[in-house]
Amino acid sequence: MLPIRSLALLIGLVDAVPTVEIAPGVQMPMIAFGSYNGSYRGCTVEEGVLQWLKLGGRHVDAAHMYETEADVGAAVKASGVPREEIFLTTKIPGPIGRNATHQMILTETLPKLGMDYVDLVLIHYPCADLKDFPNKCGAAQHAERLDTWRGLQELRSAGKIRAIGVSNYNAEQVEEVIQEFKEVPAVNQVQFHLAYHNETLLKSGVRLEAWASLAGPTASYQQVPSISLTDPRLMALAQRYGVSSAQVELRWETQKGVVPITATCTKAHVLGDLDIFNFTLSAQDMEYLDRLMPTEMEEYA
Repeated sequence: MLPIRSLALLIGLVDAVPTVEIAPGVQMPMIAFGSYNGSYRGCTVEEGVLQWLKLGGRHVDAAHMYETEADVGAAVKASGVPREEIFLTTKIPGPIGRNATHQMILTETLPKLGMDYVDLVLIHYPCADLKDFPNKCGAAQHAERLDTWRGLQELRSAGKIRAIGVSNYNAEQVEEVIQEFKEVPAVNQVQFHLAYHNETLLKSGVRLEAWASLAGPTASYQQVPSISLTDPRLMALAQRYGVSSAQVELRWETQKGVVPITATCTKAHVLGDLDIFNFTLSAQDMEYLDRLMPTEMEEYA
């Protein structure tokens, strides 16, 4: 059974998802829906994105690497939601240089999406070859990262992109953009969940987006720890607020200023995700969740 607030969302009684300004005049909704195939169980990417949009979600995250940009574009078209109401993020693979960036966005990304512009484009990884990530993405690829950023700047000036940012960058790689271009990336999309949250990046001044926001299947390939949504400590906390454990984790992220990315085929889960802004975790509970570790066995009620 859906929580009362999620039932209210169905009949339009719950406030819209808040937004945050990530660049001058660019407002980004504070929760997004991903389009990575590996996150889906029981529906296609197109079906999942379409349901998200039909139920009120307005922020969709895509990437060239996912090979689902055409599915996202089809879902947006089928939804009937005006393009200007949707915030769409996509990502180019890594530092590919200025000319390749122009070509990819203009001849691949935009045609696949069936759109004239993208709201946010990120450099997906700080190195061109994922076998080098994260330990070999240093100075050797510094020049290529900067040249790729120049390409994104030019596309932004041409009106093909509204905001530009990075993904999976560490603090030093973010700083090289700031030093060279005297601008802060609009977003840094990184792995961020209860068991794996980089507080240094959080304090960097760059807006963080959270992939693997619930430590789901996308977290597993890096073999990082996770805290299950059935963890009794998390479930006890959720029960006190009358929400799900997933809603607690997503709300913890948004109260920290992080924009979570989710993905689900289940209508009830979509409604729950969109409903996380209608309760507030206490300062004490935020501190508790900050300290929660996968191996910690203390009681909390």
